[in-house]
Amino acid sequence: MYGHSFITIEYTKLKEQLGNTMNLFKTIPLTAAQLTNDSFDAGFMVDPDTAVDPAFSVDPDFSVPDYDVMIPSDDEDIDPDFSVMPPVYPDRPFPDRPFPDRPFPDRPYPDRPYPDRPIYPPFVPTPMPCLFCNNDQWVRGAIRFLNAATGYNAFTIYIDNRPVYSNLNFPELTRYQQVSQGYHTFAVVGNGYTYVRKSMYIGDGMATIAIINSSTGLDLTLIADTTCPMSNANACFRVCNLAYYSGAVNVALGNIYFNSVRFKQATSFSSMMSGSYTVHVSRSARPETTLLTTTISMRPRRIYTLYVLNWNPSSDAIQTLMVEDRRN
Repeated sequence: MYGHSFITIEYTKLKEQLGNTMNLFKTIPLTAAQLTNDSFDAGFMVDPDTAVDPAFSVDPDFSVPDYDVMIPSDDEDIDPDFSVMPPVYPDRPFPDRPFPDRPFPDRPYPDRPYPDRPIYPPFVPTPMPCLFCNNDQWVRGAIRFLNAATGYNAFTIYIDNRPVYSNLNFPELTRYQQVSQGYHTFAVVGNGYTYVRKSMYIGDGMATIAIINSSTGLDLTLIADTTCPMSNANACFRVCNLAYYSGAVNVALGNIYFNSVRFKQATSFSSMMSGSYTVHVSRSARPETTLLTTTISMRPRRIYTLYVLNWNPSSDAIQTLMVEDRRN
């Protein structure tokens, strides 16, 4: 009983001493000068049966297992062209997952009508169909219509009691249309009312028939679209005055002047270098007052007419319309 208690006490003391020693090693590294006999238990000894074999040594042939990591030796030169290869991922195909059958929802489109836009007739190259032509009339002329009348709604044009153009607004111009040579009756109708009916002779050339303001309301006037000799770099230019409320007008184009152009008059053509020009328009009664300044452009070997119009029933309400003659 007494011997057993003694052993227990000695074991407890030994355990405390070992614990203190280990704590000391963990916190403060001991040098050989710090190690004294007081640091160890004088009665502590290693069991000779568990002592380390003095002949034990690490196997000199032992090496770390190869885990695909090559460690060069210290005296081996590093290859300057060495580079780390990017990782190669395994070829993993996408799983075969069928997409669900999802039909598009039935969404009805709203009923949005297209805007009412005028449909222009397609360009028809020559020879064009001839209106009112028969086998005995081989000579043909070509005419077009210009609405130069301000203050009215759109017109419908009749030739020999047959409608040929409709919804002709100010200041619109139609395409050339071939008609038989001779006299034809032209009528301008609008809002169920016939404004003017007039018989006119159509020759074998080309012409523009203009609807104009007059003292009696409306009238028709024919402007012959004649040819003009020109060089390869030049264009032909003239002025036609259809401004009823303004009287005679003056038009200046560069250093070329068209003075005192009377109402319904078309000047002779002038050959000019192609390019851009600044146009000045004034009334002949007041030439010092410029009513309109605009810029026009002319291409070589083209024939142009500059129409002077009234945009409302006023002598100073001037506007211009530049058109190319003898072409659609």
